[in-house]
Amino acid sequence: MLSLRFASRCILLLLASLLVGAAHAQRTVNLLHAPTGTERGEASRDALAPLAESFTFDRNLIFFEAMVDGSPGNFILDTGAPTLVMNNRGSAGSGSNYTGYGSGGSVALTDHRVNLFEMGGLTVENYWAIGIDLRGMENRVGQRIDGMVGYELLNDGELRIDYAARSFRLLPSERHPKHLGVAPRAVLKFSMVDHLPVVRFRIKGKRYAFAIDTGAGSNLVDSKAAEGLQLADTGEAMNILGLDGRHVEAAIVSLPTPGEFAEGEETIELVTMDLSHLQEEGHELAGILGSAFLSQFTVGIDYRRRKIYVW
Repeated sequence: MLSLRFASRCILLLLASLLVGAAHAQRTVNLLHAPTGTERGEASRDALAPLAESFTFDRNLIFFEAMVDGSPGNFILDTGAPTLVMNNRGSAGSGSNYTGYGSGGSVALTDHRVNLFEMGGLTVENYWAIGIDLRGMENRVGQRIDGMVGYELLNDGELRIDYAARSFRLLPSERHPKHLGVAPRAVLKFSMVDHLPVVRFRIKGKRYAFAIDTGAGSNLVDSKAAEGLQLADTGEAMNILGLDGRHVEAAIVSLPTPGEFAEGEETIELVTMDLSHLQEEGHELAGILGSAFLSQFTVGIDYRRRKIYVW
């Protein structure tokens, strides 16, 4: 089971979730610090089965159906979340209450009891999820959101996302994986910074760490890293709505695509933000690559072998 040191400190929850593509589009960014002493319990799992789970890709977020206590629910696949997160819709919940702190404010969190959760050959029983009120996000995306699925439910093997086919699978870890009979064209080693897979890219002669987060609707770069890299300003900006309702104008910059993703677009557009609340001593995070970028590929995240496969 994941040590909940980071779960108790930070949930990366739906980073820049409303990707609209045009400049000055409104965003909602929730980078949450979530102090809690609750032990959530071991997830009781069936053997991993390579069942394809279909999804819809809306606003650069992966929505799929899962079963919660016998009823279907609409969830977001979010490798930036530490565990199962449930939409408590403002209810106090049956566990302890605490506060999450993030970009532009704070938000109330609860411990949320889930008796049975089922998705793609995976079953989790008697589990304490993190509860948060997502009704505001439901209004913005125009659909029901029952929660999101993060690291603790994905880390037994490889999470493979075929963006083109709109499906993902939870697969056993393999030494030489293939997708549709083809070996990956790139294999990237990653380290875990708590629950986040972090890849280091060589850019302008130095290595910079980027987290891989399927729940990030757009790509982010730390403001200081953007200055150090002297990234080209696109002349566009994004209006970000913080948790406290304040609006912040964030510049959009351009980064040449790392060679590991050479078959993708030539540049990556990133939103500049202050990511200092995600920094740890010895683990400086330059930015976050989300599904806005990853969706060009089929991506496998093998948590056991600490490798990311790109097709």
